[in-house]
Amino acid sequence: MSRSLTRREFIKSTCACTLLGGVLPEIPLPPDPLPSDIETNSLSLVVDIKSRKDVVKGLTPDISLVKQMVGTGITSLTGTNDPKDAWSSLFSKDERIGIKVNGLGSSILAGNYQICWAIVDALKGIGVNENNIIVWDQYQHYLLSSGFRINESFKGVRIYATDRGGGKEALDSGSSYREYDSGYGAVRISKILTEEVDSLINLGLLKDHNLAGVSISLKNISHGVISHPDNFHDNSCDPFIAAINSIPEIRNKIKLHICNGLLGLFDGGPMPKKRYVWMNNGIMLSKDPVSLDTIGMDIIEEKRKERDRPPLFNRANVPKHIETAAKFGLGINDTNLINHKSILI
Repeated sequence: MSRSLTRREFIKSTCACTLLGGVLPEIPLPPDPLPSDIETNSLSLVVDIKSRKDVVKGLTPDISLVKQMVGTGITSLTGTNDPKDAWSSLFSKDERIGIKVNGLGSSILAGNYQICWAIVDALKGIGVNENNIIVWDQYQHYLLSSGFRINESFKGVRIYATDRGGGKEALDSGSSYREYDSGYGAVRISKILTEEVDSLINLGLLKDHNLAGVSISLKNISHGVISHPDNFHDNSCDPFIAAINSIPEIRNKIKLHICNGLLGLFDGGPMPKKRYVWMNNGIMLSKDPVSLDTIGMDIIEEKRKERDRPPLFNRANVPKHIETAAKFGLGINDTNLINHKSILI
């Protein structure tokens, strides 16, 4: 490319995609009819809470400040004044609720632990039994590196991974026997999601990704809840991220998307290097993962510009999966239709 491309220029210029060695005239729509709950002419709300002071000292976030940010975010998202009313509008006290974190690089991108416990305290506050809350990830070592201790007992918040500590080879045993059709290959989904929770909170990170372009909320699900994610990395993970997120057994359980943006990664991802990490001091919340990822991508892009890095859409692997996810009916990526509500506390 002779010059840097912006996201809008890339989308306009892209009329074909290369997939597994073949050229398709356009990104195909999902095999099933699109759901009717996405109204393309409505605003999709992303609440972006920023702190005036640094939330993270060393690698330890201020838990009281994190709780304040989460509380402010959830009330703003739901249009309520009381955090209990806000959480009750999304979850019932009788639900089994999963919190799916992204622990890859969490030893550097701090905050999963503190944000999770802020969520747990809020859910307990509306009467959810703490043993009906499961904090989980794909691999056990991701949870441990985030600061969690494994708990599979009948007391307290349960914390464990799909692999139960067995590594990549154990993902199959921790996944469903049934195969689910993504439209681009069958997948087996973590039993935690299919059998052990009724609803899910998706807690992603704000980070660059050298294959998918960025990894925020959509990729935390698509490649974080299935047994063989490596099979879906071609073509910048597109259209696989959108297709897997569209599987009803996955999509229908996710009620809230939260981005841990206390620290952000603007280059070199997914495994962070400290020189590419910046203090963003933010948490974002939305019911729309496409809108959230669109705003998150623009935040990363702005930081890349500030640090003299090439634009995201001028690299070999670009975050085109967000545009595809919008085509699949997963949300809105048109910034003119996204209500990006920024709150400074």
